[in-house]
Amino acid sequence: MGASLRPICQIDRGTRHSKGMSRAQVRAVVLALIVVVTVSWSPESGLAQDMAAAAPGSASPLTVVSLNLEMREDVGRIVNGIREIGADAADVLVLQEVVQVEGAPDIGSQIAGSLGLDAAYQSSFKIDGGRNVGLATLSRFPIAHSRALPLKRFSLIFRSRERSALAVTLDTPSGPLTTYNVHLDTRINGGDRVDQVADIVKDMEAAPGRALVAGDFNTNENLWLFHTIPLPFLGRQGSGLERYMASHGLRSAFERGATHDTLRMRLDWMFLRDLQPIARAIHPMDISDHHALVVTMR
Repeated sequence: MGASLRPICQIDRGTRHSKGMSRAQVRAVVLALIVVVTVSWSPESGLAQDMAAAAPGSASPLTVVSLNLEMREDVGRIVNGIREIGADAADVLVLQEVVQVEGAPDIGSQIAGSLGLDAAYQSSFKIDGGRNVGLATLSRFPIAHSRALPLKRFSLIFRSRERSALAVTLDTPSGPLTTYNVHLDTRINGGDRVDQVADIVKDMEAAPGRALVAGDFNTNENLWLFHTIPLPFLGRQGSGLERYMASHGLRSAFERGATHDTLRMRLDWMFLRDLQPIARAIHPMDISDHHALVVTMR
């Protein structure tokens, strides 16, 4: 994975032809050149997003990472993978498929301990070996409040699971920020997926302010018959989800980019409200079958 530098601000081409500039103008040009932001690029994802202009005097940027851990339990390897892409410097990590062995701290809290972060964990369902799987949100800012938000349940014939979002309110230097960490069902169609997300949107609309929704939405291009039989490429779930979220003031941080190598599916999303992305990247990971979403925003 490589890295490139791109300026947020560009100098007007006409500047070089001017006969002279005032000291204030020279200072403004120099500052514009100095202000740069690093954007990671991975050939596997084919993504190197352009950045939006940063407003003068805006609040300090914050970086959020979303990643499905694929139920891995090797904390040391997970932490190394996070560090390899520089995500250990992120302000917030939103993790899905986080394992908790009964009688021991969940994997998310153990990762937080290694990185010096606070953590909130919510169990979603049980698997074999006395293990639970759930959601974890790690933060460099104090966690003011966290709670589970139950989502609509579907009977999937087999492996039906309780789904919920982990809502966490953070005390950032720029004021409160609410994050919703999600992991939705796979074998549901576009309308059902919107119904599951609608519980989050309704909760957000009751509490205006800066917020984001991130995680594994499991959007796929299948049309599911009886929640069991996939008809490939008839679903178009991603575009429907994006339209629904946009209609409620939630903008996707990414315009394109696969987040899973299988059929180059786009399973993972990050939606923002009252937040402006200034840099974003998708990183394939050795520790997961999902790619990590990394977004820096104001």
